[in-house]
Amino acid sequence: MNILVTGGLGFVGFNLARDLARSGGCAVIAADLHDPTPEQEAVLQAAGPVRCARLDVRDRQAYARLVETGHITHIVHAAAVTPSDQMEREQAPLVTEINLNGALNALAIGYEQPGVERVLLVSSSGVYGFPPADPFSPQREEGPLALNNLYAVTKHAAELVAARYAALSGKPMAAVRLGSVYGPFEHPGKSRQQVSQVQRMANALREGRRMRLYGPDVARDWVYTADISAAVRALLSAPRWNYPVYNIGSPVPVSFSEVAAAFQQLGLQVEWVTDPASADLAMLDASRRAPLSLERLQADTGFTPRFTFAAALQDYLAPKQS
Repeated sequence: MNILVTGGLGFVGFNLARDLARSGGCAVIAADLHDPTPEQEAVLQAAGPVRCARLDVRDRQAYARLVETGHITHIVHAAAVTPSDQMEREQAPLVTEINLNGALNALAIGYEQPGVERVLLVSSSGVYGFPPADPFSPQREEGPLALNNLYAVTKHAAELVAARYAALSGKPMAAVRLGSVYGPFEHPGKSRQQVSQVQRMANALREGRRMRLYGPDVARDWVYTADISAAVRALLSAPRWNYPVYNIGSPVPVSFSEVAAAFQQLGLQVEWVTDPASADLAMLDASRRAPLSLERLQADTGFTPRFTFAAALQDYLAPKQS
């Protein structure tokens, strides 16, 4: 199995490239618009058979050449921009070009090149919108959806095109909708300007800062990067894909109070406040997300998440850095 991971130096893509190489039985190309830092290159080299390549996913010819010369059998297309509202207003064409046209290139190349066996697009639970109508019942892939920003629109459009290409080609082409991701190597960048609440708390823990928090009952569909990688590997190896879209996330709601308690076990000092304006980190009702149904994923792969939130945090932060 020769796997191309686009967006391979971004938060999700980097973890996928590293973890897929670690899992054995495959060679990985981590493709990104930029060259890796020395630290990134060292991490990937230590993981196994991984090489880095420069790629602008909007350039179909360059994309096709990399797939052909790399003898790629499986494409995991994770390249994307997660825009702020301001970026949507100021750079809407760029967001669309990367998120939608980049995915279309992945699908077209998978369709055209006989050596490509499967194409998996990385999508997001953001297509469901939030807050959910029912914050406690697992969200199923069939919806309802709330496509109320450009990110969600482009992600869902790519999902629909993937389903059509799969029908035309007879090849497995699908998408995975990731929950709220946390784990190692998260940092702000041009394509993902804000880090998660979990990463902000991890930074405070490392720096010995006390945090004022608001919104203990607000839950999200938190998912650890290691579980994402394991689920993706299970899909790439599954005998067949019976669905066009698969959730990857927490099947149970994880409240902000549970997140804080796990950090407190590792030494973070926390104070709950009643005014969100006075909080260092506020979880508002608008940030609430439902847990994700994993029935499709489990039916086709047998996958079950390995980590609870507390166990994942221990794996990530103690006693060593991943």
